[in-house]
Amino acid sequence: MIKRYNGFFFMVISILVPMLCGDVASAAQTAKATLPIVMTVTNPQCSINEGKGLPDTIQLPVVTTAGSFADGNSVEVPIVIRCAGVVSKLEIMLTGGSSSKISTSNNMVDISLAWKKGGGAVQFGTPVALNKAPYLLSNKEFDATLLATVTPHTGAIPAGIYTANLPITLVYY
Repeated sequence: MIKRYNGFFFMVISILVPMLCGDVASAAQTAKATLPIVMTVTNPQCSINEGKGLPDTIQLPVVTTAGSFADGNSVEVPIVIRCAGVVSKLEIMLTGGSSSKISTSNNMVDISLAWKKGGGAVQFGTPVALNKAPYLLSNKEFDATLLATVTPHTGAIPAGIYTANLPITLVYY
């Protein structure tokens, strides 16, 4: 009788195990969903400084070899952008400097940069949204004008003509 009971037990187990495993597999569920996607495609036509583009050269104030100025040490660098059509995004990014300053070919003179609108110092490598305050003049006009301030170092400044470059990237759509 013990042999018969063991045989019956193994037969029941061999039938139930596949059934139980089958139930586990059939307990898996599949969920489906639809993800809504909204897209805007624009093609704005923008011009800088009334179609003149960025200035070829910015004439900075004259600084003496002693580091003094005749007429002040700042000038405006105009960057006014006008666009036709819808502008979804308009960003400007300045590179080539650090701590809001760019170096010149004269290691005794730097140029500090700040935004005319808002007055904040330029953060190099950080995109700035121009289609928001304080740069937004209207829904189609934006002012990214910079204030360039000559900042001489302490000591004798060599006389001569010196230059600097400011890479600018505009992204718009």
